[in-house]
Amino acid sequence: MKKLLLLLTFNFLLFTFSRAQEYATFTLTGEHQGTGAFTNAVLSNFTWQATGTLAQEVQILDDEVFDDGNEFEDTFGQADFEQNLRVQVIPNGNGTQGHPVTSTATLTLNFDQLTPANKWGFCVVDLDVENCLISAIDKNDNEVSNQAIDNWLIELFDCNLVEDGLNIPKWDASHAALLGSDTPGDYVVYNNLVIGGMPSNEASAAFFKPDIPLKSLAIYFENLQEDSNVSLHFYVASLHPTGINQNIENHWSIFPNPAFDIVCLQSAVSNLQSAIIEIIDLSGRKLIKQQFPAGTATVEIDVSHLKSGIYFCRLTVENKSVTKKLIIK
Repeated sequence: MKKLLLLLTFNFLLFTFSRAQEYATFTLTGEHQGTGAFTNAVLSNFTWQATGTLAQEVQILDDEVFDDGNEFEDTFGQADFEQNLRVQVIPNGNGTQGHPVTSTATLTLNFDQLTPANKWGFCVVDLDVENCLISAIDKNDNEVSNQAIDNWLIELFDCNLVEDGLNIPKWDASHAALLGSDTPGDYVVYNNLVIGGMPSNEASAAFFKPDIPLKSLAIYFENLQEDSNVSLHFYVASLHPTGINQNIENHWSIFPNPAFDIVCLQSAVSNLQSAIIEIIDLSGRKLIKQQFPAGTATVEIDVSHLKSGIYFCRLTVENKSVTKKLIIK
């Protein structure tokens, strides 16, 4: 049949595909530890590990809902039902100001490659009566100064407005420390204070956007409660893809669309590297997988056995992917 060239505008998938393009997905690979990954995002993959006096295994949750209007979602897209890590720490027991806090945990992310500046961010949620210190290692293997981390702080906010008013954490720039929203008003400096019996909420949040390349990021987390577990939720998000993904977007086309029995993928340049082509249905099932060899101008894919409907054609080059909508008549 006659094939008419139709260069498509790349529409990032709605539904699960679009979310995966910006927010990290997490995988448990061992006790209190795991990996994180992105699809079609500028931030590299990472491994993560949680250590300390944990109340239970780290949980991967996806049922949190944010109120609209915060800068975290304005930057990276809606965070509702995105994956996050929940780290829970046992009670600290009796304690007073100046005494060490013994119930602590550290969540560490080690990136496969240097992170890009100003292209990604993280959000810490559910700060009640906890202290949360931020630290990082830069591209020269030096610890990032607290003054530099202070520049990353974009917003302190309540991610889920409740009837008892706003729950906004405090920020101690001198220690790069978040202080839970339920700590007393005059408690504005990180100083190992132990507090018991304070109310609890799950909304107090902070959004950071690192403006320098990093090798690793760590969140040190203290439980200031005497007799209650406390937890935090940790999100990582990245902006839309650039670089190789733009190259794919500018130089790939698919035709005819709608297709009947054969669909063709064409490269406008000959120096793109080998790619993997996948045809995916609306439920996420990979129905066809085929290689697009480097230097090849056009590849034909037989779709005659697929039912009429909407599908997605995903092209993956060097672990970076873009996705196009494909209609089969």
